[in-house]
Amino acid sequence: MRFLLTTVLLLCMQVLPAHAAVPDFSGVASEEEFLPVEQAFRLETAVAGDNRLSLRWVVAPGYALYKARMSAGLEGVPVGEVRLAPLQFLSPSSFKDDPSFGRMEVFHDEARAMLEVQNVSTAVAGKTLTVQVRYQGCADAGLCYPPQTVSLPVTLVASSAMTPVSAVPAVAVPAPVPAATAPVSLDEADGIAGFLGHASLPLVLLTFFALGLGLTFTPCVFPMMPILSGLIAGEDRARLTMGHAFRLSLAYVLGMALTYALVGTLVGYFGARANVQLWLQTPAVLVSFALVFVVLSLSMFGFYELQLPSLLRDRMDELARRQQGGRMAGVFLMGILSALVVSPCVSAPLAGTLVYISSTGDAVLGGLALLALGLGMGTPLILIGTTGGRLLPRAGNWMIAVKGVFGVGMLAVAIWLVARVIPGSVTLLLWALLLGVSAVFMGALEPAAQGIERLWKGLGALMLLYAAFLMVGALTGQEDPRHPLAAFAQQPVASATGAAPSLEVEFVRVRNDAELHEQLAAASSAGQEAVVDVYADWCVACQDMARTTFRDARVIKALAPMHRLQLDLSDNTPAQRELLQRLKLYGPPAMLFYDRNGDEKQAMRVQSEIGADALLKRLGS
Repeated sequence: MRFLLTTVLLLCMQVLPAHAAVPDFSGVASEEEFLPVEQAFRLETAVAGDNRLSLRWVVAPGYALYKARMSAGLEGVPVGEVRLAPLQFLSPSSFKDDPSFGRMEVFHDEARAMLEVQNVSTAVAGKTLTVQVRYQGCADAGLCYPPQTVSLPVTLVASSAMTPVSAVPAVAVPAPVPAATAPVSLDEADGIAGFLGHASLPLVLLTFFALGLGLTFTPCVFPMMPILSGLIAGEDRARLTMGHAFRLSLAYVLGMALTYALVGTLVGYFGARANVQLWLQTPAVLVSFALVFVVLSLSMFGFYELQLPSLLRDRMDELARRQQGGRMAGVFLMGILSALVVSPCVSAPLAGTLVYISSTGDAVLGGLALLALGLGMGTPLILIGTTGGRLLPRAGNWMIAVKGVFGVGMLAVAIWLVARVIPGSVTLLLWALLLGVSAVFMGALEPAAQGIERLWKGLGALMLLYAAFLMVGALTGQEDPRHPLAAFAQQPVASATGAAPSLEVEFVRVRNDAELHEQLAAASSAGQEAVVDVYADWCVACQDMARTTFRDARVIKALAPMHRLQLDLSDNTPAQRELLQRLKLYGPPAMLFYDRNGDEKQAMRVQSEIGADALLKRLGS
């Protein structure tokens, strides 16, 4: 993994201009030769679609534009329900220790942002609004310019209309040059969006393929391994050549990758309302799919054989002789369902691509990037499916053991699915039962054996011990299967307010727009900053953050002074999906930060899973 990421970074370095590695101080002004503000920060605009403007600041060498000082607002009284979305930044930034303002996030060389007017109805179409764009920057030599305001007239176009915006004359924007002072971060959504806006298509595809490989052993891919292995194991031994196993694996991965790309592109273009994955993360759907995998596992254990009625089976056999693609279509469909239900993953590459698509409307590049990401995620699955099919025994008692292993894998997927809608301690109990029973069948309690049986007995004994730990964890109220005995090792963190010590970040839970605004208003009235954790019970990454990030003593201390809110989207109602749309989020997990005035700090927004160290870095702790 580390080698892979290093290779990607080296490839990124290869596309930088040759002079980017050598600092150029020729353009740095002396104290007596500061540039006029319009030359230090030259603003260019271009039409980017209906009611959308692309903004680009060309920053002179030796100067920096301050991200926290960049904003946009409507001049005068808004027309109807028209509102202006927060600026969406597309360029990578860096941090600077400013003697006047402290640690600041800045742009060198250039800054790109997208401005969008929303809620434009036919009743207000044709009217002209004035948008005020505000920004401020400083020279590295010490001079800070006063805040600047530029007024841009925008003629409104109804959201459903397809006519072009008559806003500001389009200005040709030259190809951007990556800034040597602002390296792209490929582990955060903003960095991914900036990378897509700068890099060439071949580099984008190669990098996203590598990022997909990096997601192999994450919740995005890992649950798919037993599914594909079970499909391979269920094939007719006489037909299962290495080539046939490869074709089955490829069909599964193509179904998964194409769905990942298509759904991601739709969500990025139309917003959270188009997120089919969110619609499917309901208890009824998850439990239904879990039951399907339980049924499949029982057939693997030999309780019964899944067969169609004889009339249909004869007809299917006849069709299969004429067309060999029927089985492939079924595996392809399973790949689609796996992407939609089993793996509702919002990783940093996915979140960043969605931000890029929503900001630029470039669905083609975003979709290709997501396709490359899906193929990267699927490459290990193809290797496992192909080699696994080759290594499967052709006959004998080994077949019973192999099918039993895949049956356990199917049950594990079922537990993985229902874990999103049942208490964590119950999930631990289910894992304990699965591993404990499997250990017994592996001979953990049998007398000492010989040869390979001794190896199975040893593995079974370890599984039985771990099952006992899980059972203890379930009885003590633990929820993390990776730390079932955490109750015996946790040290409480003293509260800054003198209240009882806490073992995790404590949130005030809200479930709708009204409750969220009420809590944010209360925090603003008290002069308190606020943080919002966007959460859902069915979100695997959210559960992981709850068990790790929000139980880190440093994070508990850093968030203690803030008003801590948790936006719970577990019910996944239409109103909650509409709220996601207004917040410009694509699904949990996410984190939003608000200042004492109740305004969101866009630069600190998190749109994917984040670890404790990365969160502390973002908080400046």
